[in-house]
Amino acid sequence: MLALPRLRELQRSFATALMGGGDAVTAYIDGAGLDPSARLRIYRHSAAGTQIAALRDSYPTVRPLVGDEFFEILAGRYRERYPSTCGNLQQFGGAMAEFIAHMPEVAHLHYLADVARLDWLRQMTALAADAQPVGASASAAAAAVPPECLRIRLHPSLHQLHSSYAVLSVFRWCQSPTDPPPRPDDGADHVLLWRDGGEVSMAAVDPATYTCIEALSAARDVAAAWGAATAHDANFDLEPCLRDLLAQGLIVEYYEQDRSI
Repeated sequence: MLALPRLRELQRSFATALMGGGDAVTAYIDGAGLDPSARLRIYRHSAAGTQIAALRDSYPTVRPLVGDEFFEILAGRYRERYPSTCGNLQQFGGAMAEFIAHMPEVAHLHYLADVARLDWLRQMTALAADAQPVGASASAAAAAVPPECLRIRLHPSLHQLHSSYAVLSVFRWCQSPTDPPPRPDDGADHVLLWRDGGEVSMAAVDPATYTCIEALSAARDVAAAWGAATAHDANFDLEPCLRDLLAQGLIVEYYEQDRSI
């Protein structure tokens, strides 16, 4: 009589088999009218189809750039290299940019990894937690705090991407292709992404503004963020940057160290 493995061992064996790691687990599969190996093939096909569909949804810009046929190959290799470790498939594609960066077949598309990063940040922006923007009274109180003591907490949906390529133009072209296609080497992009009314918004900003927001996101005080920005542009004006963040509802708290204002 076949000895049954522990449940955890059986689950691990089944997960390995789903990724093509042998058929030993078929000894414990009830084929329900099918050969156990045939039943396992059905499970494998279903798992692969579900995961590849999730990657298609996560990378809507990468897919048209490489073509549907090659994207299927790319996604299949990705799931073998990075098996899903979470029940939420919206987290499954997080290593795609790194995977693409080391894939020889797309080495000539030197901008593709950054396009993948943009696609992924769009998904993270859409899924980020919500938070209530500050009101006018909090902004008025914050104005009285010395900049070297003031810190700003930004909305969880706000993300940033600095690329050596014109990834924002590539993204927009893929959404609505026209002639001629964009030239990814035509300049670097500093991109902000945030959620606005349930939709993901994106904008390219200048390096100084990008650096300022990056510093604020890292919980540096306002004076330090301004100093980091002026290292890029001595004429950087902090006020319009903060005003735009307020207007977009992206400032959710002012605080001094651990004390809210």
